[in-house]
Amino acid sequence: MRIVVTGGAGFIGSHLIERLLDRDHEVLCVDCLDRFYPAPVKLANLAAAAAHPRFSMAAMDLCDQPALRETFAEFRPEAVFHLAATAGVRPSIQRPMTYVQANLVASQSVLSASHESGVERVILAGSSSVYGRDQQAPFREECASSEPQSPYAASKRGMELLAAAHCAVHKSTVTVCRLFTVYGPRQRPDLAISRFVRAMLAHQPITVYGDGSFARDFTYVDDTVAGLVASLKAPSGYRIFNLGAGGPSSVNELISTIEHVLGWRADVRHEAEQPGDVPLTYASVDRARDELGWTTKVNLEEGIRRFVAWARSAPDVYFRVGEPWSLGPTGRQGKAGAESAP
Repeated sequence: MRIVVTGGAGFIGSHLIERLLDRDHEVLCVDCLDRFYPAPVKLANLAAAAAHPRFSMAAMDLCDQPALRETFAEFRPEAVFHLAATAGVRPSIQRPMTYVQANLVASQSVLSASHESGVERVILAGSSSVYGRDQQAPFREECASSEPQSPYAASKRGMELLAAAHCAVHKSTVTVCRLFTVYGPRQRPDLAISRFVRAMLAHQPITVYGDGSFARDFTYVDDTVAGLVASLKAPSGYRIFNLGAGGPSSVNELISTIEHVLGWRADVRHEAEQPGDVPLTYASVDRARDELGWTTKVNLEEGIRRFVAWARSAPDVYFRVGEPWSLGPTGRQGKAGAESAP
């Protein structure tokens, strides 16, 4: 199958591309190499895929509709995974228009180009952020919140609604996979597991916002990618699936797990809760199990072990000191930046 992966140079996208290549698909990565997510990191993410004969890449802004149409027309994809996005709850509060452009305008551009090129299925990377604060746990796919807690959450919900309208108008197939706190090798350095592990490896303090009771449905990247691949065979029309572990862990439990894996205690510093944060994410995974045949295989402790093993031997580009996007050996937290996955 000929498959486009937008945002394929990011964390989740690069893992997905490797899985698709392993399954003998021909893959085109479309990524703008956003300057807030430095090109050396994205190129490192794609190091394995770049040498593959069935891999190609197009560097472009998805909002450039003529260029995207031309690229799709030339490649003739049968399926499109749309993972490209500007991610991050806290940065979205500071730069909401960036999220409108990157997450809404770009998504409509992908949907339109896919329709014009006769793409059989578009798979969108959604976000657990659409559930907000007011939904009963575990979160079921039909229960997205009507009160998003951040511009990021609103933009991801808006993307879903554009997809629903697209399906209604064009009678096409769009599958939305709502992702829940994905972690693993190549993870964005500003996210909790990456920050905590890197700081603790450097024997530096870690910062926890709030009292550590907030809980997330941490999902290992290999499991998430397996769910995305399974969605290639989802029912036709418009369908939404949660791809989460189906069991949340608090930040305090996460820290205890990392301490157990590393064999030493964390030096924890507490700061005030951050705007836009929600107290819980918790996926109901019944629909994905029943319709996709998908379940997770990697529990939190095993996932942390794998992440620690990667972090100990990762290429230097992921750990450079002084880069605004990274967490260097000093354990200093860098700025949150754009990322090619939710």
